[in-house]
Amino acid sequence: MKSVIIQILQIMKKHTAALVLIAGACLLCMAESFFHPLILQKLTDEGLLQREYGRVVGYACLLIILILAVQGLEALQDWLLLRVRNDVLHTLHVQAFQKVLRLKIGQFTKQNSTELIHQLNTDIESAGVLLDKGVLYLFTYSLRIVSGLIGLFFINWKMALCILVCVPVKFVFLHILSKKKEEQFQNYIQENQSFHAWISDRISGIREIKLQNRYQKEEKQFSCRKEKLLCGQQKINMLDIFHSSAEAGIQGIMTGIYYLLGGYFVCNGSMSMGSVLAFISYSGNVTGPISMLMNIKMIVAQIRPSFKRLNEFWNLDTEQIWGSKLEQEFRTLELQRVCFGYGKKPVIRNASMQLRRGQRVAVVGDNGSGKSTLIQLLLRFYEPDSGEVLVNGKNSRAINLEEYRALFSVVSQFPYLFQETVRENLDYEGRYTDEELKAVFRETGMEELLAHFPQGLDTVIGVSGTNVSGGEKQKLAFLRAMLHLAPVLIFDECTSNFDHESEEWFFTEGLELLGDKLVILITHQLKYVENCDKIYEIRNGKIEERKAIREKSSKRKKQNRRRENAADC
Repeated sequence: MKSVIIQILQIMKKHTAALVLIAGACLLCMAESFFHPLILQKLTDEGLLQREYGRVVGYACLLIILILAVQGLEALQDWLLLRVRNDVLHTLHVQAFQKVLRLKIGQFTKQNSTELIHQLNTDIESAGVLLDKGVLYLFTYSLRIVSGLIGLFFINWKMALCILVCVPVKFVFLHILSKKKEEQFQNYIQENQSFHAWISDRISGIREIKLQNRYQKEEKQFSCRKEKLLCGQQKINMLDIFHSSAEAGIQGIMTGIYYLLGGYFVCNGSMSMGSVLAFISYSGNVTGPISMLMNIKMIVAQIRPSFKRLNEFWNLDTEQIWGSKLEQEFRTLELQRVCFGYGKKPVIRNASMQLRRGQRVAVVGDNGSGKSTLIQLLLRFYEPDSGEVLVNGKNSRAINLEEYRALFSVVSQFPYLFQETVRENLDYEGRYTDEELKAVFRETGMEELLAHFPQGLDTVIGVSGTNVSGGEKQKLAFLRAMLHLAPVLIFDECTSNFDHESEEWFFTEGLELLGDKLVILITHQLKYVENCDKIYEIRNGKIEERKAIREKSSKRKKQNRRRENAADC
């Protein structure tokens, strides 16, 4: 919690002038709370009791001016505080999003991404409670308690001592209620987290719920969990009601005591009527804010779990981006004695590969053999337990991560399309004109694909690409890879949703469009790998190079030599 507060304070440094103005306004409001009862005393004793209407008008106007000034100061405080709060929350959200983008990929397998973002948003908003209007009021009320105590002793120290005896009674009673509410609130937070985690799990598994016809069971569980959550909320609300009633009752009893004591001192001539009214006004500044100050514990109880989770989030491991730039164009990609495993389970064992720009390389293997893990290692989503991944003979860890990943374009079996236009999905950098993009569709024989979209390049892809088929997703991902201009292209079962004709085109004409790029094919279609320059097979965690299934045709040999010569130029 301490580290998050320090982080918020660092963000607030640039708002020092606004915070000084807020503090100054609080001090002026405290001064008003001190002089207001004194003016009321003068108005009563010198105006009303003496029947001096001129004095009544003068003091009443002065009170109106003070009240209007306080309202103006409070409006200024609220405006300044709102600006500071919004900037702090915006900065925290931006920093959190930057952190999310840099988290290691394994973190997203441990926690549902939707749940992670929802939790982050909730926790950051909870952190904003520190800058809410209520917290400012706590500071203001603390100052008013000080001014009230000074006023009480200034008017009648004997009555002030009696008041100070009553204050602890109210404090203890409200403390008991506050502690009970804190316990209920902690239970409610836990139940709420459990409920939303359960909802997220069910929505993620909606397909299985439909297939297994689990509607009645899930609806019953939902009803029970929601009812339990609402019962917890009801208990908290009932405590609030009892708290308000008890506080009003205690305040009424104390007010009665003020009048009894004040009446006694007025009757024996040691106090004036105006002094009694001023004393009661000062006592409100002392006893009234006690319940507000008791809310500090509730605020802390409310934000402590959020601050704890935020602290854990900021301490999550992120990818190391630092590194040097590539001084030369990409030429070679190598694995040297690479080992990797998940926990104690080895997946890749002592693997070595030597790949050159311009080559077509196939990687084959059974399901679960480690093909996907190999891709993750090449893309540096995972780092080898031992061994090295080399680019142009240089360890990939020594290369700036963003520059390293710019070497690759990937088309997977289940490519992801963003909820953006076709144009933005293909060319997020805005590098190409519409005519250039349309030309790519024509060159690849995919004019029909573009014509399928109602608004052409301006057609918005639905959430997770729901308004396009699996084959259309893979074709768009292929075009995106072509346009990315990366020297290395990885195709991971990228034709799994293609029809036979499209698949034939991809493995023949499609690959030829890629020129001198290094192409890595992860596939089980062995009939299409026979013309690759190299074939690697993953078996039992080991990567072995296989001989070509048959000799390449003379035409194919010339094409390979032409690509490799172009890569060397």
